[in-house]
Amino acid sequence: MDWQGIAALLAVGVSALSAVLNFRQQSYNKQQEYLLKKREEDDKEERARIKIAGQAVYRELGQLFRATNALRAYVIQPHPLDRAKYISVQYELLSHGMISVAEQVQRMPIGSVGDFVSELMSRDFLIWNTERDVKDGRARAMMHNFGTDKMVARRMMDGEVWLGSIVLDFEASHELEIVYLKECTADASNIIRYILPEIDEH
Repeated sequence: MDWQGIAALLAVGVSALSAVLNFRQQSYNKQQEYLLKKREEDDKEERARIKIAGQAVYRELGQLFRATNALRAYVIQPHPLDRAKYISVQYELLSHGMISVAEQVQRMPIGSVGDFVSELMSRDFLIWNTERDVKDGRARAMMHNFGTDKMVARRMMDGEVWLGSIVLDFEASHELEIVYLKECTADASNIIRYILPEIDEH
């Protein structure tokens, strides 16, 4: 075979190889476009699910807030759930003029209020006079700053995992009806713990 024949064969080979590579690139691009579109759709569905769940949490929290005449009702959540390092509050209802806990408790290191969190994690139902019963110094100072004289907390669990706690704050003059508070916080907990979205780490 002469050089012209070899050159022609090489040209054909290069052309065929180029066609194969181009086809593979187009297939890869289409696959990436599909994956990107699917991820965007999944993210959109997840945001919609979280929004609906969040509305349901607020609905239950609102019923509890009104039924107990609390000054403030909120949910303390540990995150991330598999290796909790922080606590945050993203669901809160409060009376007019009250300081927002949610504005100040975001990604708070658990170690900074370790004794307080330990109590929330280990006890199903708590009633505290914040000056007398809250042993954690920083947590007690925060409660004082928030204007909290009495606090009720209901733990929410998923098996052995602490999902968070529903917390109600009251003024000093409020007479707490212990049996009623135990019942209504248990009812709220049994609903909220199944719908509570995890804290977004991003």
